[in-house]
Amino acid sequence: MLKFRNILLGLVLPACIGLSSIELHAQNTVHGHILDALTGEPLAAASVTVLGTDTGTTTDNQGHFELALPDGNYRLRISFVGYTSTEMTLSLQPASRAPLTIHLLPAVIAVDEVVVRGAAPRINDPAASSHHLKATEDLLDRVPGADFIQRANFAWEPVVRGLSGGQVGLVIDGIKVIGACVDKMDPSSSYVEVENLEKLELTKGGFDLTQSSQIGGTINLITQKPRFDQPLYADTELSYGSVAALRQGRVSDGLTRGNTSVRGSFSYKEAGNFSPGGAEPIPNSGFKKNNYKFDLSQRIGSRHELTASYLGDNAWDVGYPVLLMDAALAKAKIYSLTHTWRPDTHFIPRWETKVYFNRVDHWMSDFKRDVRERTVMRAMNMPMFGKTRTTGALSKLELEHNAYRLELTLDAYETKSFGDMWMFSVFENIPDMYLLNLGDVRARHGAIAADFITPLRTGLTARLGLRLDHSPRKVQRDEALAVLQGRWGVGDLAQSYTLGNVSLSLTQELGSGGRLRLSLANVGRLPTHVENYGHYVYNYVDGYFYTGNPNLKPERSTQVELGFEKWTSKVGIRASIFSNHVHHYIGGRNDADLLGNTSALRFRTYYNSSAAFLTGGEASIVVVLREWLELTGTASYTRGQNLELDEPMYLIPPLTGWTSLRAMRNKWWGDLEARMAMPQNRVARIFADEDGTDGYFVVNVRGGTTLGPGIDLSVGIDNLFDVHYHEHLSFGNLPNPGRNFYLTLSYSI
Repeated sequence: MLKFRNILLGLVLPACIGLSSIELHAQNTVHGHILDALTGEPLAAASVTVLGTDTGTTTDNQGHFELALPDGNYRLRISFVGYTSTEMTLSLQPASRAPLTIHLLPAVIAVDEVVVRGAAPRINDPAASSHHLKATEDLLDRVPGADFIQRANFAWEPVVRGLSGGQVGLVIDGIKVIGACVDKMDPSSSYVEVENLEKLELTKGGFDLTQSSQIGGTINLITQKPRFDQPLYADTELSYGSVAALRQGRVSDGLTRGNTSVRGSFSYKEAGNFSPGGAEPIPNSGFKKNNYKFDLSQRIGSRHELTASYLGDNAWDVGYPVLLMDAALAKAKIYSLTHTWRPDTHFIPRWETKVYFNRVDHWMSDFKRDVRERTVMRAMNMPMFGKTRTTGALSKLELEHNAYRLELTLDAYETKSFGDMWMFSVFENIPDMYLLNLGDVRARHGAIAADFITPLRTGLTARLGLRLDHSPRKVQRDEALAVLQGRWGVGDLAQSYTLGNVSLSLTQELGSGGRLRLSLANVGRLPTHVENYGHYVYNYVDGYFYTGNPNLKPERSTQVELGFEKWTSKVGIRASIFSNHVHHYIGGRNDADLLGNTSALRFRTYYNSSAAFLTGGEASIVVVLREWLELTGTASYTRGQNLELDEPMYLIPPLTGWTSLRAMRNKWWGDLEARMAMPQNRVARIFADEDGTDGYFVVNVRGGTTLGPGIDLSVGIDNLFDVHYHEHLSFGNLPNPGRNFYLTLSYSI
């Protein structure tokens, strides 16, 4: 053990040369009250967490809490089920004893929040993370209404209530990161690993306009930042999974001296071919990946803080056995500089501004495949390359007065995108060909958003969201211009969109932890740059090659959602039903139809169909059976209909759910989980010739123990009965992994 500790210290200390030794300070007792901002009633069992640590507590029946902390600067996070969480900075000196009074506003838009580290809430939300986290997808997978398009054993694309791609806002610390692969092999969620993630926030529907203009939902991946509350810390983890011989290791560490704090993390993953239930391994289904992050924070006085961050992610030899291509290499580099100002006034609690730059590069290749017999582009190798460069700035100003809150957001960024491909025939007498998929597309985007929360009367709260987006875009390369101008018969492909959005939510307290919420929205989403200007982009859903349409209109969505919550010390219930009417729904239409002939060539263009309609709902429940035992469960369902074609929308998940019996006693914990999905036979025949999917029922067993100070061991079996199944959103019916034994050992100092 001493040798292991020395290895960890060797990882930590070289990054922090020159920092002085650490002094121990006397303990301070921090105490205060947490109250409802509207009624002034105390909130019992609210959570108070010291960010960056495992220190936390909950309030008693009078809303009172106490924390013992040494002198220093801390960041507290105060949360309560059904209320909007808040954070505050706390500076403790030897004579600090002043009580705190903290007011929380009822949450008027439901946000599913999964915290990676932190104290437990009053009772665990069913969406809480599992103990075994291989990737960020494992966190999203816990939230009802969230699904994934699966193209491989890695980098799944999030789907929220049946919508995906440009219909879902996906950001990292609010930063826009645009994937470089025209085939969507590199969603932004794949760039953030568990060790550099603090929490994940998911808002379903178009009701939260603070992060982006979208109609499906918003996913914000909030990363870990340096801790000023701990002078020295380090975490490491080693894990192995049998189904694909997955080996992964993680380490994160940091050091603080005075007003300077640094944090770094690194991880490596390598997986071989994985085995589905009861079958042999699938060839060409492995991958290799590393991820690294470094943050440096400097406090300037007691009110200002600067944080410089760098996140890098590399994946290579990624097999996509059901697609035409593999990913030879995918690289992302994300830089940001953030200034946070916390004025000495209750009227302006926080003003945060950041500037950022990120670059994403993606190489696809099929040289390791036999292309002579494939049905698409037979006897042709097609290496592809894509890149994006995004520069932006984001500023959020928070204003508060009693129970009124206003958040103003300025959001501006520019993305430059390029994609090309070569076509090399295996026959020597056929010349090589070159094609531009994206010819130096430049898209600029500016937005201003306002989010206002106000009490209307006792127990009734309103939240009004307004957002205005403007996005000019154009193609700069002459070759790409010539192709698209010839196709559409226009001389100018430049496009400029202006989009207004509005949402309103009303929350009525029902007493005894109950709340009823009604949310309305009229929002839109802009076409993606590929939908506008892509050329010869293969769509694996319907098997057509697509050409972009610079004349596309934005999708417009009218949404209604009704939500209900009831939380007590023993039972928690959260349920919602929704409807979403999408106008100008973007789909694909045969190019031959537009040209007035009956050519059988498999080419399509993007176009605006008349409308689509989605409806459905989610429900979560948690029941505390004993102090150490709880039962949880979730269920979600979405029904989508293409109104123009009078058939189901494609890639709509079936009724899904899971239930779990969780136990935690002393140093031991255990989790028996069952996951299920019903068959999906509501499929698109005219648009995509989509096939149906059988249902499944899968059982997982997990457990763990604390072996010693800072040492934890967890073991488990996923897919206990080795069921052979695949998700409905899995391309090419790629099956899910079979029985997987895993072992994880972690150590913290």
